[in-house]
Amino acid sequence: MAAFTVALLTIPQTLAYALVAGLPLSTAIYSAIFSAAIASFFGCSRHLVVGPSNAIAIMLQAGLADVMQGDMRATSGWEREMLQVELLAQLAFLVALLQGGFAFFKLGRLTNFVSHSVVVGYLLGVAFAVIVTQGYVLLGIPSPEGGATVYEKARALVSGLKDTHFSTLLIGCLSLFTLVGIKKWDSKLPAGAIMIAFVSLFLFLEKTIVVLSAEDMEWMDDDLFQIAVVSDTAMLTQLTPHLFLPDFNLKVLNQLLPFAFAIALIGILESSSIAKSIAASSGQRLSINQETLGLSVGNLVSSLFGAMPISGSPTRSALNYSSGAKSRFAAILCSLIVASIMLLFVGLIGYIPLAALAALLIVSTPRIVDPAQLRLCLRATRSDAAVLWITFISCLFFDLNVAFYIGIALSITLYLKKAAIPELLEFTIDEKGSLRQIQQRERKENRIRIVKVEGELFFGAAELFHTTLKGLAQGGERKAIILQLKNARDMDATSCLALRQLASHLKSKGHALFACGMTAEVWQVFLDSAIADEMGRGNLFPFDPANPNRHMQLAWERANAFVEGTLSLEEEITPEENPVVLQEAKVKGAS
Repeated sequence: MAAFTVALLTIPQTLAYALVAGLPLSTAIYSAIFSAAIASFFGCSRHLVVGPSNAIAIMLQAGLADVMQGDMRATSGWEREMLQVELLAQLAFLVALLQGGFAFFKLGRLTNFVSHSVVVGYLLGVAFAVIVTQGYVLLGIPSPEGGATVYEKARALVSGLKDTHFSTLLIGCLSLFTLVGIKKWDSKLPAGAIMIAFVSLFLFLEKTIVVLSAEDMEWMDDDLFQIAVVSDTAMLTQLTPHLFLPDFNLKVLNQLLPFAFAIALIGILESSSIAKSIAASSGQRLSINQETLGLSVGNLVSSLFGAMPISGSPTRSALNYSSGAKSRFAAILCSLIVASIMLLFVGLIGYIPLAALAALLIVSTPRIVDPAQLRLCLRATRSDAAVLWITFISCLFFDLNVAFYIGIALSITLYLKKAAIPELLEFTIDEKGSLRQIQQRERKENRIRIVKVEGELFFGAAELFHTTLKGLAQGGERKAIILQLKNARDMDATSCLALRQLASHLKSKGHALFACGMTAEVWQVFLDSAIADEMGRGNLFPFDPANPNRHMQLAWERANAFVEGTLSLEEEITPEENPVVLQEAKVKGAS
């Protein structure tokens, strides 16, 4: 029952997404049947339903329009459709390849570096773009050719209101009222399928309505209005699947690669966020890498059939879960039901008015943005709100894939800005031998400065790390700095260089640098970079799990001996004084 319910929603949405992308109907149908079934078979989530989506459709419309504007502008009719399918096959193959790489190298967690504010802002921009694009269809106004931005399309739409085709607008309004009325009457009913059936039947009985006649709309683009005027026989032929290998063109692949990367990433982000939100209610444990693998295999099938790339659908997935689906077989069965319905009733598709599909998109598209998530991103922090608004505004004035990259770049920049500020806390050892954070007035009195480093020590934090620690050793008397690195992470070459320069600077001033509490990962970096030998292994005290507090005690004793003048940094340390030296001595003895 869940599969049947979702199938009734899938068919009108699929037809509408083909309309948004400006592609032949077969590209969306194949995607909803073959690609979706294979992706569900190889995926992980029991409730996720994949297939064509709003975001993918609008990106395809913009991306393929840019490519078609080049050497392929002169093509038209059937030749143009075949060229679109060929380009789509190459694009789907690139998307499958990129998502397969993400799954194979287990890079699913990298999507965590894309702020949710970017995704929400991008989806808000996509929703606005779809509404503007479908406004042309609803009003019967010819849309601008080429890859115009959303702002340019919105301005042209307002300017073209005087050219509204009132018969088309009448059908669009009838569709809108029918759709809203059904939803208010019973939200559980498949409102989209019922509305399209009702409006199509009305037009079939009222053949005098001019919108079904291409001759009465000579200024219209036949490709855009193909669903309303194509004959039954041609539709049957078009929906007959043909398996073929894409004819790869390196020049075209280079043009498609930026769009492919954006579509691949959007597909992963959409699918993972939808699957996670449903899993939070169902209690299922997810593997994002396996879900990404399912998308990759599904898009490979799209490439072989010349179908649209796939992504998770929030509306169909939520309906699948609320309808009682228990396993991935519900999504697979949904694809089989869609195929059966399309084969049985394909002849009636020619009577579906484009204005009805536009009305369906205008009503359903805003639902891709969760109002609760939108409010959360706007209220959480100023940086979240800034990222969301900048991403959304970029969607209006740039290509959607460019806007997505702008949002990602801004999100990562803000992340690096926060991560590049490690927390440096200064401590001392009291009379009881316990660490105690010191107050501002005590800092000048201590000749031994214990600094706990917490956070990232990658290249972005190296300069601040080096500058701050240099300022701790001022004055002529002998001082020692003990770095407690137990909670330091991700040390790299730049941090090692900063540590080496700091040790050299302190030594030239008659001071000393000690380090303790290094985890196994950080200690290995010390060894591989030779910084351990340059600082002197006797001055380094890694963390010992068998004795968690020993490293701090040893570092304090050695630093105390240095400031009292009873120890030289060049003096060799005995194995009993340092567990690391003792362990290395044992290894050498055994060998």
